[in-house]
Formats: sequence, structure tokens, C-alpha cells
Amino acid sequence: MGPRHPQLLVPHTRFTVHIASLARRFLLNPGGVFDRAVALGRRGLLRLLARGLRELPYAALVLPRDLRRRGVTHTRRYYFAEDARRIWAAIRSFVKGIVRHYYPCDAAVRGDPELQAWVGEIFHKGFLGRRSSGVPSRLSTIPRLVTFLTMVIYSCSAHHAATNSGQFELGAFMPNMPAAMRAPPPETKAPLTEGEFLSALPAMNTTAITLGVLWVLRNEPFDMRPLGCYPERHFTESPPQRLIRTFRRRLAAISRRIHRRNAALALPYTYLDPPTIENSVAI
Repeated sequence: MGPRHPQLLVPHTRFTVHIASLARRFLLNPGGVFDRAVALGRRGLLRLLARGLRELPYAALVLPRDLRRRGVTHTRRYYFAEDARRIWAAIRSFVKGIVRHYYPCDAAVRGDPELQAWVGEIFHKGFLGRRSSGVPSRLSTIPRLVTFLTMVIYSCSAHHAATNSGQFELGAFMPNMPAAMRAPPPETKAPLTEGEFLSALPAMNTTAITLGVLWVLRNEPFDMRPLGCYPERHFTESPPQRLIRTFRRRLAAISRRIHRRNAALALPYTYLDPPTIENSVAI
């Protein structure tokens, strides 16, 4: 891509390659954590992920479409959806302003060979060229480009926070999400004895390994950069700078709203509070 448009995504890919390399070295390596503590093991997990990728639709990555697809658009007290919709809208508004600053019309989008090559590579390399996925191989209009970029930023920031940040809190009580079992799951709803239940749970060392990994994943890095924090100043022109300030104010308003709601909840939902959302998948 040219010298200007990749700068929008640079903060949202910070340390992602590094953390992926560490995962390959310590989690997915032969004899690593997944081989020692997860029932599927490394090879089984990779096969499961490959099957999931073959079935992953673009609609599952675009938050408003995903909520409609899952039939939870109007579900009450679904705080993930409530917070995620507002954050998605804030990201989209910011992205729309940036895109329109650099692309005056749809023809400019279609005529950008580097942009089209980037989208095409994601389609062919990331989604294996599956037309059935609905993932675009080209982008022909400004709205489609805005949606695609919003999806990337949301996935790298808010969606990752929603799925990653609560792992230890959920998994610290091991029966909530055991990584392995010592007996097959029940095939009927017949009551289990305490002995049957305990004998099915993973061994203590397996649990310790799993919780150690989840503890590391829950801790933000010391130089954490929250969503909307762009200290590198990739954009120096006045219009993008104004858009960044507006984006931050909107995120701050979302945060205040979350704090007011959570004050009345016995179990607050905090994982999508903007100051706690990392700009990128950095852990």
C-alpha cells in the first residue's frame, strides 16, 4: 500500500506478530502447553481451527451482522452486545472520516491497486479464497472499505478484549472450563455422584498449567495502549487529528456510561470499558 493508508492500522497490529511467535514457541510447539494440558493436543487443536475457518462467514466478523445472525440484537441485559455496538459505531465513525479524507469517491477506492492487492491477499491467504465466506476479494465503494477497516480494528481491539480479558476469571474455577477431562462427558441427564464428577475433572498438574497460561493472558503489558491512543502521530494533518480527538471523546463517553451502569450491577461487565481495551492483540 502507499505511504498514507497503512498508518490507520499500524497501531492496531502493534506486537501482534511478536505475541503470535511466542504462541508458536510455547503453546503450539510439540510438547508445549497444548500437548500437555489440552485434551485435543496441538494437532487436534489445529484441525479444529482449520474446520472453524472453513465455516467462518464474513458476517460473523462484522458485529451488527453477527448480532442479527445469532438472533440476539434485542436480547436484554446482554452487556457485551450493548457495549460492543457503541464501540463499533465509534470506530466506524472514526474510520469513515479518515477514509473520506483520503478517498474522495468510490472510483478512488476501485483505482487503488495497492489497497485492492492487500484485500485480495487477505481473501486468498487468510480465508483461502472461499467465495462462500462472503469475505470480499476486492472493495469497490467507500462504505465497503469503511466496513472492512472497522472490522479489522474492532477484531484487533474490542473483540479481542471481550474474549481474552475474562479467561482467568472464568477459568479460575476449573469446572467452568476444563481444558481436559479424565472421563467422557455424560450422555444422559442422570445425576452424577460426587466421586464420578471428581474423577472426570483434569489432574491437578493439568489444571495448574492451564491456569498459569490464563493468568499470563489476563495481564495487560506495562506499556499498554488503550483503544484510540496513537502516540506515534502517524497522522499529522488537521482533519485526521480532529477525528482522533472526537474518537477519544466518544470512547470516554462510552466509558462513563459503562461505569454508571456497572455501579448498579451485582456482577459488573467491565471487559469492554474503553480504557481497558488494548489497541491491538498484544497479549
